Amino acid sequence: MFIGIDDTDSREKYCTTYLATLIYDELKNNGYLLNIPKLIRFNPMVKYKTRGNGGVALQILNAEKGDEEFIKNVVINYVEKYSDLSSPNTNPGIVFLSSENYKKNSEILKNYYKKVLYDIVDINYAERILKKIKGEYIKIKLGRGIIGALGAISSNPPYTYELIAYRKREMWGKKRIIDEESVIKMDKETFPYTYDNYDYENKKVLITPNTKCPVLYGIRGIDIKYLIDAYFLVKGEKPERFMIFKTNHGTDVHLRHFKIKDIYPNTGVIVYGKIIKEPTNLEGGHVIFRLSDSTGEIDCIAYEPTKGFRDIIRKLIAGDYIAVYGTVREKPLTINIEKIKILKLEKKFILDKTCPFCGGTLKAKGKKTGYKCRKCKKIIKEPKKIEIKRDINPGFYEVPGTARRHLSKPIQLIDLLSDKNV
Repeated sequence: MFIGIDDTDSREKYCTTYLATLIYDELKNNGYLLNIPKLIRFNPMVKYKTRGNGGVALQILNAEKGDEEFIKNVVINYVEKYSDLSSPNTNPGIVFLSSENYKKNSEILKNYYKKVLYDIVDINYAERILKKIKGEYIKIKLGRGIIGALGAISSNPPYTYELIAYRKREMWGKKRIIDEESVIKMDKETFPYTYDNYDYENKKVLITPNTKCPVLYGIRGIDIKYLIDAYFLVKGEKPERFMIFKTNHGTDVHLRHFKIKDIYPNTGVIVYGKIIKEPTNLEGGHVIFRLSDSTGEIDCIAYEPTKGFRDIIRKLIAGDYIAVYGTVREKPLTINIEKIKILKLEKKFILDKTCPFCGGTLKAKGKKTGYKCRKCKKIIKEPKKIEIKRDINPGFYEVPGTARRHLSKPIQLIDLLSDKNV
C-alpha cells in the first residue's frame, strides 16, 4: 500500500517530512514493515508551492486488506494535527494507492511523474489520473496537495538520499545552534558522497533551513553509510530524531534536452549552442548573454544570488560553444542558469600595438587610416594580431550551494551518479 502526502506546511509552521516521520514511526510501532520513505521534488517553476515544492510517500510492505481503515485513520489524524491549516497557501492532499493498482498502472504513473517534473499541473488533471488508476484521495481545503502526493508515489530512479534531523519540540522557532567547524569537518570527511553541506565561497552552512519548521538540518548524499557518519560528526543542538529519505535531489531530473525553437516557459532545459552576444551586466548585478543554435536564439541569465558564478559567465565570449542547464522564465523568455558546460572555446586575439619598424607604440588613427607610430610616425594599415590565453577552460561550472536548487545536480555528483541508479 502506498501513501502520498503534500502541501501541509507553511513558512511559519510544520514540515511535511516531519509529518511523514511521525506517521512512519506510528505505523512501525503497530507492527507494519515500511520501505524507505520518499521525499520528491517537482518542477521548481511552480508558483503556488508552500516551500520547496516537494511531496512525501510511504510504502507499507505488509498491509493486509483488513488493515486499510486503521492505516487511513492514522494518516488522516496526523495530517489534520500537523498541517498549518491557518495559512491560505496550505492546502493538504492525501493519496492512498494499493500495491495492485500501483503495478497495474506503472506506465501511467511514470508519465505522471514526468509531467509534474516538467510542467505546471492543475488539480483537475491529478484527479483525472487518480480516478483512472483507482487511487483514493482526500482534499483538505483546496486539496492542491494531491498533485504532489501522487507525484511522490509515482516517482522512479534516479534517487539520492537525505538524512533529516528534527528538533525537540521546545526548540521549534528558536535559533538553530550548529557548530560551523563541525559541518566543515563533516563535509571534508564525507566528500564526495555527501554534498551541499557548506558553501566555502560565501562561508555559509547549507544544511540548516531558515524557516521555523521542526527541521534542525538535512544532509544530502548518495550513500546511506556516509550520511550516518555525517550525522555523528555534526555538533551543536541535539536532535530529537532523524529519518533518512530516498529523494530525487541532485539528479537534474527536471531538465530535458531542447532545441531553442521548442523551448517554452516554466520548464527545465539543457540547450547546446554558440554565444552570439557577449555577457553584459544588468542592473541589480545580474549577467546576461545570448545563445544561438540552428533553430533560434535565447537570452541566458545568471542572477545576482549566484555570486562568483557570474565572474565565470563574464569570461565567455562570442563564438564559445556551450551547454546551458536551467529553467525557463516566462517574461521575458530567458534561461535562468543553474550550470554550464563549456565544450569549445573561441580563440581570443588582441592587436599588437608595437611598431614593427622601431618598437614604438601604435596609436589608432581611424577605421580607414590604420595606426600611426608615436615614435617614428609610420602608418601601419593592419597591425599583427596576437592570440591571448583564455582565463577559463572547457568543462562544467556551477552556481554556489547557496543558490542551488534542490533538484540541480552538483558537479561532484556527475560522474558518481552516472553509474549509480539507487
